[in-house]
Amino acid sequence: MIRGCWQLSPGHGAGWSRELAAAALDRAVEAARPGRLVLDCADIYGGAERLLGDWMASRQTKRDETVVHTKFVPDLKSLPSMSREYVREIVFRSRERLRVDVLEMVQFHWWDFSISGWIETADWLAELLEEGVVRHLGATNFGQRRLAELLDAGIPVASNQVQLSLLDRRPLRGLAQFCQERGVALLCYGTLAGGLLTDRSAEPGNEADAPKRSASDTRSLAKYRLIAEEAGGATALQRTRAALSEAAERHGAAMADVAVAYVLGQPAVDAAVVGLSRRGLTVAGRKLRLQPEEVERLEEAAPDAVPGPVYGLERDRRSPHGRIMRYDQNAGSAPDA
Repeated sequence: MIRGCWQLSPGHGAGWSRELAAAALDRAVEAARPGRLVLDCADIYGGAERLLGDWMASRQTKRDETVVHTKFVPDLKSLPSMSREYVREIVFRSRERLRVDVLEMVQFHWWDFSISGWIETADWLAELLEEGVVRHLGATNFGQRRLAELLDAGIPVASNQVQLSLLDRRPLRGLAQFCQERGVALLCYGTLAGGLLTDRSAEPGNEADAPKRSASDTRSLAKYRLIAEEAGGATALQRTRAALSEAAERHGAAMADVAVAYVLGQPAVDAAVVGLSRRGLTVAGRKLRLQPEEVERLEEAAPDAVPGPVYGLERDRRSPHGRIMRYDQNAGSAPDA
């Protein structure tokens, strides 16, 4: 389990206070024991890297129990003029914000593959592995073709973070099998579809001590509602939720447990990314394993209807999925926002 920190960004919705974020992180450490807490953030999650760095520094006893994955997401407008200096500036800034000597994982995103330079950019990131600035290099939102080009160019890609859930099974149309063959771990976000695939879908992140906000105010719910529409709309979502609820009752678990177990059972999947505020995962669900016939029933209830390749809808800036993206939040933002 990786805990996602997108919601800590003020741009995600009504902002979390530092106190609420610290309390949620403290709980997450406790829940992860005896293992380590793995957090997922990004250079463009305004303020999240700095907040996590401050939290780890203030709780030295928990630093050894925490690992942070971040991302390198260059501004769209910067892609045509990408340079080694730009790459190094952003990555070293992440290291400074997180207050670590070595970045555990940097995951590489490229907005538009019609703009050349992305393999060279990945190579500059790989140089930082050799220098000991970064421990592991990942990709994010790479489909099979582009990931193969990275690997064939000799880029040591350890993982690929992609969206995967019962509602969105695009990675299962070839990418997952390819990653299994090439030794690339899939780290899957959107597992709970912004809360749509949980018992408390009306208000994801609505725990009593979480920030008060309308569900419609969060960017993740807006994003996953669009995915639900692609998957068949309200009728398909209702069928999927009913199947999850039935399986959850059978296992004495929560719907979120079953949704996560489904994703973790797919080829090459190494982890599911679940938002930091989500506390609905039960103890019973942590070791939940679905039987093949249960997986079949879930998939029958949720048709594989989201069209196109991995991240294809989102990469089209003219589509509803593309129009909600924010493309220039990195070098153009305040360094310590």
